[in-house]
Amino acid sequence: MTDVAAASLMLRDASPDTIVIREPRDGYQFPNGVVTEFEVELPIAARRWWNPTCPKTKFDKKCVDQFLSYAQFPKLPSRPEACVGWGPGLTPAGDDVVLGMLITFHALERPSLSNDLYEVCRKDATTAYSYELLRYASRGQAARPVLHLMEALGGFGDLDQAVESLANFGATSGGYVMEGVRQALNIASKSEPV
Repeated sequence: MTDVAAASLMLRDASPDTIVIREPRDGYQFPNGVVTEFEVELPIAARRWWNPTCPKTKFDKKCVDQFLSYAQFPKLPSRPEACVGWGPGLTPAGDDVVLGMLITFHALERPSLSNDLYEVCRKDATTAYSYELLRYASRGQAARPVLHLMEALGGFGDLDQAVESLANFGATSGGYVMEGVRQALNIASKSEPV
């Protein structure tokens, strides 16, 4: 008979069904990620040193125009909220677009746009992992490559480097997240200049 060992991690302010991911030291720093001291040994000692919350800022018009001038980002077959769960992988493409929109609305301090979008996302339409990331995004929390883009759009950091970093995020996630950012920028500019 094989011995079975289990570990439990608890994050402050997290619901009991929260999904926690284990990351390498140089990982993407997801809002629900932890870095452990040991590879597989139990008990696990976890450390977090990053703040996953996106800063709220006014975007720099020049940076926004530059971002919007980049090559076309991948498109969805329908409205983002109707595409939650659309696409392969742990974070389907539709979810990645919605995540990009939620983070952008948060950064621009447009809580009503963010809340309205999150409210129509159905938990049963996608993977548990992806829905967890959407839940974090609805509170303005995301992985570092996404936050770097928000900072660069605010004029803090190199935009080209942020776009390149996010483009290499996951198999297709980065491109779809940037499509979500693009859509959110267009929506926000129609309601009030960015």
